Amino acid sequence: MEVLIRPGNHVLSLKPGEPLLPALRAQGLPISYSCEDGRCGLCRCKLLRGTVVESGRPPRPLFGCRTRYLLACQSSAAEDCAIEIPDAGEPVIHPPRRLRTQVLGIESITHNVRLLRLSNADKLLFSPGQFVELEFGRGLSRAYSLSGLPGDDELRFHIRIHPQGSASQLITERLQPGAMLRLRAPYGVAWLRRQQEGPMLLASAGTGLGPLLSVLRGIAAARLQNPVHVYTSFMSREDIYGLDELAAALAALPNLRASHLVVAYGQLKRGLRRGLLTEVLEADFSHFKNWQANLYGSPFAIDAAVHLLRRRGIDEDHLHADPFHPYGN
Repeated sequence: MEVLIRPGNHVLSLKPGEPLLPALRAQGLPISYSCEDGRCGLCRCKLLRGTVVESGRPPRPLFGCRTRYLLACQSSAAEDCAIEIPDAGEPVIHPPRRLRTQVLGIESITHNVRLLRLSNADKLLFSPGQFVELEFGRGLSRAYSLSGLPGDDELRFHIRIHPQGSASQLITERLQPGAMLRLRAPYGVAWLRRQQEGPMLLASAGTGLGPLLSVLRGIAAARLQNPVHVYTSFMSREDIYGLDELAAALAALPNLRASHLVVAYGQLKRGLRRGLLTEVLEADFSHFKNWQANLYGSPFAIDAAVHLLRRRGIDEDHLHADPFHPYGN
């Protein structure tokens, strides 16, 4: 069977059942990958035509997305087909890591958000905007986005506390500094692209502020000159946190055009904007053609914002989102 690879129009001849990712790597084609077991999502490709056999769960589509995606590490061709590799000019290759890390501290940021600080003695490699999976014990693991950069001495996570949640109860009641946790990483496709041109929309909802800070710091470190528009949204004024850290990250950007703090409900202070994230974006922009966007946080806000950006013309390959869908109890 033959698989046409775009961009570049390379043709691979594959045997039935032969996975796509090893074949792409053997030919030196530029594809991002990390875990190679279907968890990280980095090897996600567009299926342009034909049929594939998937050995694992297919990638979760974002709200309103009609594009058919596959994971190259979990897919083999069932017939002649064509696929497109996103970000072919900027592949991200991080070795999959499983580490032991020590809890350095747990701090209360707001009534329902904790800052979890872990040691980074092994210098985990990741891209700004990605997340890890923390194992708290047998059968109990959760995905949390990183708020820093790979060279930091600590790994920092903004964790929303869910009433009656198993991980939330462990973090607030039993987890202590000095405890050892297992970590698997890196995961996530909403990482900072450094080679895309045009204005950048960066938006967070709730604890999506964590990866947003990571991306802002990544832009500053790389001295990217793209015009940057930042929207940080919360449900109420009581939920707002991290403003000093946000202000420091914004001050370091080479080309910040605008920053907005958006609050949905409650009494407002000066400098805040009333509304849902989608309402504010809809009022501020008539289109998003030639933009790139990175969105993080509450699935209700982020999925709705993704739908809005698509309606306003953003290119699918320039739309990168990580909605924080909840785990089971």
